[in-house]
Amino acid sequence: MMGTRIWDLRRGDDDDNRSSPPGGSFHALILPTIMELNYLKASLSLLILIIGPAILLGLGLSVVATYWQFVSHATSATRQRSVFGIGSLTVLLMAALWLGRRFVSAVVGNARHLHYSLIFPVFVTLREVLQTIGARIGRGSAGAERLWKRRRLATILAALMFCVAGLALGLTVEVSAGLKLVNVERVSFWATAKSALGNAAIVLGFSTVFESSLWLWRELRLTKPVLDWVGEPTVAEASTLRVAHLSDLHLLGDPYGFRIETGIRGPRGNRRFRNAIRKLRAIHAQAPLDRILVTGDVTDAGTRAEWLAFVNLLRECREFQQRLSFVPGNHDVNIVDRNNPGRFDMPWSASIALRKLRFVLTLDAIQGERTYVVDRSSLKLGPTLREYLRVEKRASILCDLAQRGSIMGRIEIAKVWRGLFPLVEPASSDHGCGLILLDSNAPAHFSLTNAIGVVNPTQLRALKTLLSNFPSARWIIMLHHQVVEYPDASIPLRDRVGLALVNAPELLATIVPHASRVIILHGHRHRDWIGTYGDVVLCSAPSVTLGAEESEEDQGIFHIHQIELEKGGKIRLTSTRRLKVA
Repeated sequence: MMGTRIWDLRRGDDDDNRSSPPGGSFHALILPTIMELNYLKASLSLLILIIGPAILLGLGLSVVATYWQFVSHATSATRQRSVFGIGSLTVLLMAALWLGRRFVSAVVGNARHLHYSLIFPVFVTLREVLQTIGARIGRGSAGAERLWKRRRLATILAALMFCVAGLALGLTVEVSAGLKLVNVERVSFWATAKSALGNAAIVLGFSTVFESSLWLWRELRLTKPVLDWVGEPTVAEASTLRVAHLSDLHLLGDPYGFRIETGIRGPRGNRRFRNAIRKLRAIHAQAPLDRILVTGDVTDAGTRAEWLAFVNLLRECREFQQRLSFVPGNHDVNIVDRNNPGRFDMPWSASIALRKLRFVLTLDAIQGERTYVVDRSSLKLGPTLREYLRVEKRASILCDLAQRGSIMGRIEIAKVWRGLFPLVEPASSDHGCGLILLDSNAPAHFSLTNAIGVVNPTQLRALKTLLSNFPSARWIIMLHHQVVEYPDASIPLRDRVGLALVNAPELLATIVPHASRVIILHGHRHRDWIGTYGDVVLCSAPSVTLGAEESEEDQGIFHIHQIELEKGGKIRLTSTRRLKVA
């Protein structure tokens, strides 16, 4: 006779907690990650991404400093003997820079990424710690405006402290040794490398001063508090847009597999997304939906099986395919290994290229004919995504990447990705609303740092031009990462630091002048919140699969937004409906 079931294996077991210990403790992940870390890959990544670029930058400064010393202090005879060596070294360096423009661009990008992934999180940590200290000292109300003032003051103090620290680093190295010189008569590799790293430390110090000042300036430009959104009355003459906003589906290829972060506490399978689709079909049958927008983390780890699960689920509702648009989340492109958070990806790894290729192929299949790429030279709308992916021999090179992980394919998908965003879906009529799709994922080679976001300068320039060149157009801007910090002091520090969009103030400053024509949709933090910054409306969707972070209910959630398009180009969110998925 069968007894009571001891445990239902469909609910998972403790093996699901390997990337998310019970209770979601980040600290409990540190020791297993250290134990699983591939130190050879970590060392090579450190050399390629940080030490190598630092030596190259420092070596360039050494050449300049050495040349200046000979010109300024050497005698005529010494100049004649040494000018050939200095000149030859300079010519070789310039030739290397000319031949390796792409490498130099990567070096500059890595230097910027170092600030984003290392220095900025420390900056945010310091700011939030100062804000928390201020809150405990003040013992006052934690209202939105008071919280904004505390964060503003904490930002100023953190920026000043970083400026002092950067200045101290730069001046200490400068005073103690000055710009290190290259001995052209007796070159020593280790001495030269040491000199170059010393120069790089000077650059790091002064660049930290610059970046801290820039972060402070951007933050101080935001002169209004972030507030909770309050619904507005409808206008009789306006047309209506009904938008379903879903986010963070975290779909699995294995129906009983585990999801990152939630571990054994998370639901198994993709049933909730299927149920959400069924709800959407019922809603659509009663009153048609104009758009179905998914703001990233479509998959849990960007695997082929997970993207196929997404496509197969959509086949059940073909009426939605021309209405559905989505953007990449960090789980779609930045998860190195779901099972091993200590694993590194090398910069040239095929796995990085394939994750991006899977996203691009799925995007092409669903919205390739109605989405346009922005031409990088003119900053005007260029080819459709479908045309862009088939320029010259691009399609065959990408096929080769899929089949054999070819080097040329990896280079090509990196080129495709650099030119892909922002993607634009123009409005179907002069009185409609278009979409601007942004990629907000910072490059990551390590799973534990996968969630930091950045909208790169190229996208920002294109976005600014789009908003300016279409002065009467209305837009829904989609991205994965949140643009503002929520007006909630109880959010854990690790979420505020590790999940941040590092140049959010810069993005917001680009959008603010066009606030009446823009609504922003995002996900990422699984927070159920709609807020405003001045006239900018920001809609944060929780997870369809995992629910809302701040809720104890074990239910997925998505939104149906009622948006009005007024005459004169104004767009307004008038109401939103919150639907639960059991």
